[in-house]
Amino acid sequence: MILFICIIILLVVWRVWLSKPENIGKMGERRVARKLNWLSNEYITLNDVLLPTRYGTTQIDHIVVSPYGIFIIETKNYKGWIFGHQDSEEWKQSLLGKKRIWGWSSEQHKFRNPIRQNLAHFRAVKDILKDVGEFTIIPIVAFSDSADLNITTLNYTVINWCNLRSVIKSYKTPTISPDNIQRIVTKLSTANITTEGSREIHARQVQSIHQNIDLAIANRRCPKCGGNLIERSGKYGNFLGCSNYPNCRFTHKY
Repeated sequence: MILFICIIILLVVWRVWLSKPENIGKMGERRVARKLNWLSNEYITLNDVLLPTRYGTTQIDHIVVSPYGIFIIETKNYKGWIFGHQDSEEWKQSLLGKKRIWGWSSEQHKFRNPIRQNLAHFRAVKDILKDVGEFTIIPIVAFSDSADLNITTLNYTVINWCNLRSVIKSYKTPTISPDNIQRIVTKLSTANITTEGSREIHARQVQSIHQNIDLAIANRRCPKCGGNLIERSGKYGNFLGCSNYPNCRFTHKY
C-alpha cells in the first residue's frame, strides 16, 4: 500500500514537472542533442550555449560546426498545428482541447517568432567569430515531430526533428578548413558563459524584453523601429503593421 502511494505521488510530481514550459523545452533540447550525436565525426555539436551580445546575452540550443557550415538550431518542443509567417512578431499553436457534445474544443497559444529568435543567435555567433573569419552560417528552426507546420517562409529553414539530420547533411560543399573548425569551436566554447546563475539572469532579461515589446504594442508603437503601428488587413485577417513598411516589416497579429 505504501509503495502504491509513493508511485502515485511520483506520478503527480512528474506531471507537475512536465507541465512547466521550461522543462518541456529542456526535454526537447535533450532529444535533439541525441539526434545530433548520430552525425559523423565531421560534425562537432555544442549544446545550450549562452553567448554575450551588445544587449546582454542570447541562449542557443545547439550549434553544429562542420566543414560545410555552422548550423544554429532553435528547438521547439511543441505539438499541434503551428501557424506563422517569417515576418510576424508572434506565431500560433493550435491544439485539440476537450471533447464536447458538438465536437472537439480547441486551445490556441501564441509564442515568439522563432525565426527572429534564431536570427539574433546568428548575429551573436557572427560577432563572436569576427576575429576568426567569415563563415557560412545556417539558421534552422526544428519543431517536434508532433507538430504540423503551416509556416510561410521563403528564406528560412523550419522543419520537424525527423528531418534535421538530413537537412544538415544536404550541405555537401566544404567551406571551412579543419584548422578553422577547431578555431571556431574553441572561440565559441571560450565565449560560452557558464557561471552560476547566468541562465537565470538571462531568463529574467528575456522576460523584461518581452514586457517592453508588449508595452510598445499596447501604445501602438513599433518595438523594432519606433514607428506607428497601423491596422491593416491581409490574407489571414487584421493585423498591426509598422508605418515604416517596407523598411520595417514588423507585424503583430490580433
